[in-house]
Amino acid sequence: MLPAVRTGFFAGLLLAAPLVRAQTNAFETPDGIAQGMTLFQSRCTYCHGAHGEGGRGPDLSSGSYRHGGSNSALFSAVRNGISGTEMPAVGFSDDESWKVVAFLKKIGSSGPMEKAPGDAAAGKLVFEEKGHCLGCHTAGKGGGSVGPDLSDVGRRRNLKYLEESLVKPEADVPIRYRGIQVVLKNGQTVSGIRVNEDDLSIQIRDTSDNIRSFIKADVVKDIRFDKPVLMPAYGTSLSAKEIEDVVAYLSSLRGEE
Repeated sequence: MLPAVRTGFFAGLLLAAPLVRAQTNAFETPDGIAQGMTLFQSRCTYCHGAHGEGGRGPDLSSGSYRHGGSNSALFSAVRNGISGTEMPAVGFSDDESWKVVAFLKKIGSSGPMEKAPGDAAAGKLVFEEKGHCLGCHTAGKGGGSVGPDLSDVGRRRNLKYLEESLVKPEADVPIRYRGIQVVLKNGQTVSGIRVNEDDLSIQIRDTSDNIRSFIKADVVKDIRFDKPVLMPAYGTSLSAKEIEDVVAYLSSLRGEE
């Protein structure tokens, strides 16, 4: 029995070793953080902003991360990407990844998250009633599926991005939510987002959140992509105060903690 005990003991040490490494980062030094910032700015700013403030990708300066903020969780995200999200593996080596982690930990502890100046409660009313946004977007337990799920958008997007999405939605349209127009042979045009398409048929989710399926040869005259933005621009239909309040409401949506 003694050899078996020894084997189990050393196997336990081997399994624990990565965890010990993951909880300490030798690059959490001024030089390591500076190198991490350079690496971050070389490959990560397109989505996360020059200082990690967010944009197309989540705000990384808040110190709050949906997939975990430990050294090991951040290392895994940087080194390997995050399955099921738009976050890819960007090709950093182990040491480079740890340097980026050191930089992220630094900016994540620099201060509190952005504070939206608007009234989130008033913004919720505008969002649900005047803007009719739940017809296309999910926020919490209810809403539509024509637009992106906003249940945790405050965790992923900064205030500037949220405001721009209201007044200039064409600035960033995720590929899966780009509009499509199916022109039928009877003259009708059905707009929505593409769900599936093959040589024989096309399925779309229309602007009323219904799935529609069309046999191309029988009923489809043309398929167009020249109007990719289904969302209206609210810069003229909402006041500056209402925009500010809706941004505050969206910023408060952070999903399940």
